Amino acid sequence: MLKELIKRVGMTVAPELTLELLSARSQALIIDIEKRTGMLAASHAFVAKHGRAVLRGPFEGMRYSERVAKERNQVHRLLGSYENELYGWCEEIIEKQYSALLDIGTADGFYAVGFALRMPETRVIGFDTDRWARKATQELADENGATNVEVLSMCSPKWLNRNLKPGTLIFSDCEGYELVLFDPNLIPGLLGCDMVIELHERPSPGVEQTIRERFKGTHDIRVATYMDHDTSEFPELEILPLEMRAKAISEGRGGPQNVLFLTRHGEHPETYSPGSG
Repeated sequence: MLKELIKRVGMTVAPELTLELLSARSQALIIDIEKRTGMLAASHAFVAKHGRAVLRGPFEGMRYSERVAKERNQVHRLLGSYENELYGWCEEIIEKQYSALLDIGTADGFYAVGFALRMPETRVIGFDTDRWARKATQELADENGATNVEVLSMCSPKWLNRNLKPGTLIFSDCEGYELVLFDPNLIPGLLGCDMVIELHERPSPGVEQTIRERFKGTHDIRVATYMDHDTSEFPELEILPLEMRAKAISEGRGGPQNVLFLTRHGEHPETYSPGSG
């Protein structure tokens, strides 16, 4: 409880420093867990068999760098199970060919570079407060020849007010900071954008309801829920020991987690929606 309180206060008072510290700590913790649990070794075995390119999904064929494949478990991304609840939305975004796309919280660059490859005329700007993530995103762009990607650190309200263009697509996974960032009273330009927002109720209680209230008058709102995946749906996992298969594709959420897709009224087709609000 105390840690969560400190995190909430930090996100409000000094978000850039708080996010830098939290992301570095989180990255180090994840790397340690993946080594200790055998997930990293399982990933190495998977890569040795199937390679470093994504096997299915909207970013099929995107190839990870050798360094990232050595340092982190990549099975879920390469397999095509990672956040596949959003794959329909991804195709909808790609079909629309937005002029600009902001990826707030790039992690290893899966979405920033994936979208850049599928939308080569789109200016993609990825943000992450974690240095490892920024380096990984740039490496992924270089590995795949995605020249329309720019990688920055903090995405602040000030940056958005200065740079946000109407019709931009914002793709966000910012660990609770969405409660601060997605406020049209603070950033009026958000009302002219479409947004995919991963929600983090633990550090930001009530964030889903708050965001729904803020945008209900201007946007259609759909919801998708991340769930655990059935390993039997992915035959490529058969090279791993049975007890490692679920771990290798786990996204470490500790339960269901919601994501919202907000599109300006009348802007989205119904074809690709994986859920309804």
